[in-house]
Amino acid sequence: MFTFTAPLHGFAFWFDVEFYGPGTAMHGLIPSNPDDNQVNDGSQRKKRANPNDALVLSTAPEDPPTHWQQTIVYFYDPLEVEQDQLIEGSVTLSQSRENRRFMNIRLEYVSGGGPL
Repeated sequence: MFTFTAPLHGFAFWFDVEFYGPGTAMHGLIPSNPDDNQVNDGSQRKKRANPNDALVLSTAPEDPPTHWQQTIVYFYDPLEVEQDQLIEGSVTLSQSRENRRFMNIRLEYVSGGGPL
């Protein structure tokens, strides 16, 4: 079996925010339909089908553009990765002390048990 390798140039990030008002199902804990007792696990994007649903603001690439857009973190040197290689990590955002409108991004990731 042949395995492909390719350069990984960085990571892309975007966010979704759900706005809830009076009478909306908050975080899937309160069913939006009284007959529906299933908790929303967040695996499906919820569109606002009726006014009682959450209003969703998304900056995802497949959604209509907003002024927030997406963020791309590029590596100085691309990493060679193999097809189906698992990369795990975490991203921490914090507000910049120099400019409250800026965010600091801390990215930590590993692959194959060791840091990249």
